[in-house]
Amino acid sequence: MKIGFDGRYAEGDLVGVGKYILNLVEQLAKKDIKCIIFYSKEPKNPISGKNISSRILHSINRYIFEQIKLPKALKEEKVDVYHALGSIGVPWFCPIPAVLTVHDIIPLLIKDYFKYSKYKIISKFSYWFRLKTSLWKAKRVIADSEFTKKTLVEKLNTKPIKIKVIYLGAPEVNHKTNELPQGLEPGKYILNHGGIDIRKNLDRLIKAFARVVSEIPELKLVITGENKNMEGGLKNQVRNLRIENSVIFPGYVEEEILWSLIRQANCVCYPSLIEGFGGPVLEGFAAGVPVITSNTSSLPEVAGDAALLVEPESEKEITQAILGVTRDKKTRDMLIEKGKERVKEFSWEKTAGETLKIYNDITGYIYNNT
Repeated sequence: MKIGFDGRYAEGDLVGVGKYILNLVEQLAKKDIKCIIFYSKEPKNPISGKNISSRILHSINRYIFEQIKLPKALKEEKVDVYHALGSIGVPWFCPIPAVLTVHDIIPLLIKDYFKYSKYKIISKFSYWFRLKTSLWKAKRVIADSEFTKKTLVEKLNTKPIKIKVIYLGAPEVNHKTNELPQGLEPGKYILNHGGIDIRKNLDRLIKAFARVVSEIPELKLVITGENKNMEGGLKNQVRNLRIENSVIFPGYVEEEILWSLIRQANCVCYPSLIEGFGGPVLEGFAAGVPVITSNTSSLPEVAGDAALLVEPESEKEITQAILGVTRDKKTRDMLIEKGKERVKEFSWEKTAGETLKIYNDITGYIYNNT
């Protein structure tokens, strides 16, 4: 069997959807599935290996890539199934069966998601149209969580029978360095490493942390990621709260340093308003640190009983959770042990095996190397 993949989300640093593509393709290749990745330009970190090939379609226009060049390439390469991995991207006239992975539909669920877009209405409609047509054209849809499946059914009228929930795999912890940025000390900082985004609830986290640092002045808050539209406002908030010496924005952090930050954190605090999955929760579990996260959307699904769940709109609950995890050794130890057990339930091998069953279903192949 030969599977084609939309590689556009893997053209830069292999984070987010790019990491999903990398892990899924590598695991499928181990099962002797032929994988070909279609890029629109030269990738920064090409995915390669046994049973993995790639083709660059050279297109800066997404319409030309999806609707003209890609269908032609799928035929030429004699691909059996096309898998669009970034919630959109199925050609209108796809010549072969297509699978679509939808991680979330957050742009349609958050009112101000497109507030920084120059053409807000056009941007929202474009996203809705591309998502809706991809859902329509795909033979099967993979959702990262039951929450995402529920939103697809309720908000976009997707038939439940068409959707299969397949959780993402657990990350492999990187131990290559213990280096920490900007003079941070192990165990003396709270980490939020989910990126800077309107849904990440960072304004409330900062307000909650201001209360924490008034009681534990040596503690720091580290918020990783880059977002030019939002960083200025968050930094102004920090200055207004007079905690600029306690909150650190290191920007984009290379993977080795990021894992060093996760492994040596006091805790991972991820009180996001809405998520389609929640990778930072699993990363905290895998690294053996306590995790605080929200009691909403997909996050309880991923966390189970292994994290401290808070109401994300309650600054008081976030404050109390951080203080509790910092001061109560019994709570810390319990969360760490439960996290180590919980993360064992997620593996990329399992993700690939369940995905392969979908390819089998829509092609009629009988392939059991799972």
